Amino acid sequence: MKIPRVNSSNISSAVSLTVKSSRQIIRGTKKYVEQAGHKGKCAMAGAVMLSSVLSSQLISNKITGNGLKIDRDIFVKTKPIPLKESAYIGSRLISAIKTERKKPVIKYAKDVTLAGEKDRTLPQDINTKFNQLLITKKNKKNPLKNKAGVFIQKAEKYNINPALLMSISMTESARGSSEASINKNNVGGIMKNNRLRRFNKVEDCIDVMAETIANHHYKRNIDTLEELAYSGKYCDKKAAKKWMKDVMFYMQKLI
Repeated sequence: MKIPRVNSSNISSAVSLTVKSSRQIIRGTKKYVEQAGHKGKCAMAGAVMLSSVLSSQLISNKITGNGLKIDRDIFVKTKPIPLKESAYIGSRLISAIKTERKKPVIKYAKDVTLAGEKDRTLPQDINTKFNQLLITKKNKKNPLKNKAGVFIQKAEKYNINPALLMSISMTESARGSSEASINKNNVGGIMKNNRLRRFNKVEDCIDVMAETIANHHYKRNIDTLEELAYSGKYCDKKAAKKWMKDVMFYMQKLI
């Protein structure tokens, strides 16, 4: 193969064109390679290789007088490469970063179990989310403030769903603003002799709530929120639909 003759004019043109185009080429190739799913050294290597190819084409076409216009569409956006446990990119084995899967949104009361769900963890900021739902009356402290940890402890003690326990309390106490919750520490609508029961501490009421729900599940075979609502064991059957809807509202806010 005959090697084309190179003169000083060709070299000058190539250098000038490379300097002018280098920034555009490097930026475009780097962005393109990263969008393709490559990171770190792998992305840098890919950018250098692609830049070399484009630079060669630019110089060749400039020298021959054909010209080459860089179209923005040459850097096509692509979806990241889906990696499983690990995958080969070039000759290097890359381990995928494991991320926590999004938890499915619970839409129906029939899907909410009374039993503790070992596979469903509460978010790390559960106490913040819990406090944000509370209502504070003027000059009166909300008895449920910063009590998310208590609900979790009592739920673990009786092996019931902590988010459900919190949501029922939110419903029964009007988010900690009801007279019974403020004056009687009764945040769960617990009745005794057809009257709202008085507790010395909010923690005592939460314990009775958890024990009550556990008894409904483990002794009366009530498995879901829907069954609990229509059983009439925790709320009036006539109010079951609204009560269930309110509990579900808080469930979806908390998990």
